[in-house]
Amino acid sequence: MNDSQDGNDAERQPLSSSAAHLAATLNATTHHRVEQATILTAFGQACPGTAGTTQGRPVLAALLDELADHHLIELPRSREGWDTTQPPLPRWFRLPKTTETRPPRTTAPVLWRRELCWANTATLTTSQTETLKTINRWLRDTDGDDRQQTVVPMRERSLEIFGDEKRLDALTSSTLFAPGRLTLATLFAQRIPPPLAYNRVGDGGTVLVIENSDTYETLSTLLADSCGQVGHIAFGGGHAFEASITRIAQLKGVTDIAYYGDLDDDGLTIPQRANVSATTAQLPPIRPACGLYRLLLNENRQGPAPKRVEPLTAERRVSWLPAPLRRPVTDILTAGNRLAQEATGTLTLRYDNSWRDDL
Repeated sequence: MNDSQDGNDAERQPLSSSAAHLAATLNATTHHRVEQATILTAFGQACPGTAGTTQGRPVLAALLDELADHHLIELPRSREGWDTTQPPLPRWFRLPKTTETRPPRTTAPVLWRRELCWANTATLTTSQTETLKTINRWLRDTDGDDRQQTVVPMRERSLEIFGDEKRLDALTSSTLFAPGRLTLATLFAQRIPPPLAYNRVGDGGTVLVIENSDTYETLSTLLADSCGQVGHIAFGGGHAFEASITRIAQLKGVTDIAYYGDLDDDGLTIPQRANVSATTAQLPPIRPACGLYRLLLNENRQGPAPKRVEPLTAERRVSWLPAPLRRPVTDILTAGNRLAQEATGTLTLRYDNSWRDDL
């Protein structure tokens, strides 16, 4: 992904709600090493509507990669640590050891609000106890105030309670938000997905999502003349699409979501993580726009990537692509190269119509 400025994407997205719920569930375990059976059980608790479905494995794989990127888990580094089904799942992983101290037993008891009564029996760190005290005071001071208890965006509520608009982003991945504990509903807050820019180009049920702005503009123009099954073309804007995808639920008649991005680490990570949000929102799964990716590989204008992708990581990234494309893309990633989608430029897309046959 090389167009991060277009999506205001200098930083990665905050932890998704599904990943935060899974992290909180996993962190409730007392074991440093977490085996696959426990991982699957935690996934079933965190995402009961997805576990056991055809999207269960790809969603869990994307969630675990997201947690690893946020340094909330440590994935295996050897092939023996992974199973062989696509996409592969870890046979185990490790939870980072916490250095926070527990409050002394002589600490005076706190009169918790009814919403926080679970804290009476929970094992909490000193900082968690102080965080809950802050929330406890806010709940006390706003009790019965209909205006204060109106549901508002999460970052507005975070600023109000903590004086830091991003504090809840971090807290939602902690054990404070494990099942049966805090929820955003308790704080009268909700996550707000970023806007999604799109054009209506036809009556078809496919939404074609384009990662970067120049290719989005080119394909918007070309599809306006002959759109096939594409009804809307949307601008992904890099990692922002991991959250903005839920906006597609507002479009009528959507039966299919196709994605086209760079062939690099970010470009393959984005659609797989966005698929987590799509599944939660009961949208169609995100699939690769195969014709465009084949055309990009045929152009083969390789350039250096910021870093070489390790073979095990590359195998996980390419699992989203159709089988015939996985090996050549793996070779590109592990060689430390990438293919920018802009290689399929205006002239290539205008005069080579092969990409239209398999969007």
